[in-house]
Amino acid sequence: MTGKRVMTRRDFCAGVSSLFGALWLGGCRSVLTSAPGEDSSGDIARRLNAYRVAVLGDTHFDKAPESIYHSHYDESNKWAKVQHEEFRRNGDMWQERCPSLVAASAALAAKHDTAFILQLGDLIQGDCDHAPTHRQMLDDAISTIRDPYPPSLPFLTVVGNHDIRGKGAKEEYKSFIKWFMFAETMRLDADDLAVKNGVSSFFYRGDKWIFCNFETKDLQSVIDAVEESGDARHVFLVTHGPFVTPDSRSCRWRLGGRECCDALRPKLYEALSRRHAIVLAGHIHTTAFCRIENEFGSFSEMTFNSVWAKPSLATGEAMYDKPEHYGANTLAVLKGDKLDDFKAQLALFRPALKEYFYSLAAGHYGLEISDTGVKADFYPGAATIPARTFTLA
Repeated sequence: MTGKRVMTRRDFCAGVSSLFGALWLGGCRSVLTSAPGEDSSGDIARRLNAYRVAVLGDTHFDKAPESIYHSHYDESNKWAKVQHEEFRRNGDMWQERCPSLVAASAALAAKHDTAFILQLGDLIQGDCDHAPTHRQMLDDAISTIRDPYPPSLPFLTVVGNHDIRGKGAKEEYKSFIKWFMFAETMRLDADDLAVKNGVSSFFYRGDKWIFCNFETKDLQSVIDAVEESGDARHVFLVTHGPFVTPDSRSCRWRLGGRECCDALRPKLYEALSRRHAIVLAGHIHTTAFCRIENEFGSFSEMTFNSVWAKPSLATGEAMYDKPEHYGANTLAVLKGDKLDDFKAQLALFRPALKEYFYSLAAGHYGLEISDTGVKADFYPGAATIPARTFTLA
């Protein structure tokens, strides 16, 4: 598949435990096999080497009342007012809206041939300031979200900033995710598992999947993982924070956004373009899509949002849908040096932007991956009929 020795199950078992301790802070078999008497869609899927991935964006799992997970919260935190508002938001949306969203995603996963579930970080709210409570929040999030899905489906995630936020949170998350992801990855028919400086990758059905911590300072390891993709059919880069500068005042809080990454950012841009890669991200609570075409090639990026904070976010309508709208929100409010820096961050991407879609909409998603390309279906809220389909490759 990749021109390398195919990793055996023994190799996999030996390497994966150490992998996930590093990956998610450094950061089963697919159900594509069908029963006798399957319909022609199964035949077509096999011919096209097709599979589906159920995708959830940020979920910020939490519960009301706040005392369940936040009774130890440090009220001296300078962001206390904002974070209490987030606790209330989460408690409200996880009473009915978010469970119905997850149930709709699970129903589609059961109906269609789905390979695995992918959650794009900020699985939980965090902010417990008490390690045992943080661990309980992680356990409760996994059990609540996974419960409606077919039990055969592996659940993969990537670290988000909320997953490690709070006193003792990073250590607790690292301990939890090491063993959880060990068990989940063991259920994939994955080849060529690799880990380098906290960046993990594997091949699945001819596609390369790369996972990284979006706050990494080591952008070169991400570049290496993209460039070393052999003859992969599709290359996916999974990161909580996007790579393309978001339309946000926190424009540097993204993969490669740190000042220490300024010199390497164009190199990742080139590597993604040459591989016609697909970046999958969350973090900014938007359903957004962009396609870049340049002298090196092309790549696409999509951000996913499952923070259904209010009923009106279950919409398929765009706020912006033309490349010339890129950055419009933030350009209208920033001033002085911050405005200059934002414009500079847009400059790498803006000239090569060929498609752009931006919405605050929340929902769930399905990736359809095959020899003919990659499409992402967006289901607003708890819908089971897609409102939009984006062509990622």
